Amino acid sequence: MFTKQDAEKILAENNQQHILKDFDSLSDSKKAEFLKQIENINWSDIKLIGQNTSAVRGMFSVPPAVSIAEIEQNKDKYLEAGIAAIKRGEVAAVLLAGGMGTRLGFDLPKGCFNVGLTHELFIFECLINNLLDLVKQCGVYVPLFIMTSEKNDEVTQKFFADHNYFGYDKKYIKFFIQDMACAVDYNGKLFLEEKGRLATSPNGNGGWFSSMVKAGLDKDLHQKNIKWINIFAVDNVL
Repeated sequence: MFTKQDAEKILAENNQQHILKDFDSLSDSKKAEFLKQIENINWSDIKLIGQNTSAVRGMFSVPPAVSIAEIEQNKDKYLEAGIAAIKRGEVAAVLLAGGMGTRLGFDLPKGCFNVGLTHELFIFECLINNLLDLVKQCGVYVPLFIMTSEKNDEVTQKFFADHNYFGYDKKYIKFFIQDMACAVDYNGKLFLEEKGRLATSPNGNGGWFSSMVKAGLDKDLHQKNIKWINIFAVDNVL
């Protein structure tokens, strides 16, 4: 269990003791939440602030492109290869669903929004229906990993449970929380949103893999012998 003493030690090592100034005045629940935030700080990112980050990171190259004409010409071959990989259990799906429906004028997770015109149809339901079409075609379930956020994880998981996972076998669904990035000043000092709470923001869709690793789900991918991952955002109901 991560304690106040653990927090004091790691904050002292990183010259960030200032954030514990009002710790003793917090309620027990607030203390527990704050300690959890401190425990999950990614110090390697913070140490890069103000440094020259042009160090060698490996080579980036453009992946080979396939034209629309080639896709159409080889459609049956590609479809056959994809279905075969799914049947071998080599394919997984990752749904990026950490956002809230604020821009939709909606205060729940974006996937809970009802897009139906003639009947009720939630965005999450629509995406699951698309996957179920694939399940019927291939005869096997595709493991689905859903990335939520600190703000919407509990509500999202309850929404799926309340709707019986929209008919998808829940054994093949796993949720994980998107990493949060700490806000800092120009000197790399951590900001507080309020007493006992770090100012943070989601680390972006590009952080899906590091968030999966942090949740220990990379081990699950290896155990299942997953070779291919289809990543899609909650907005993309197609």
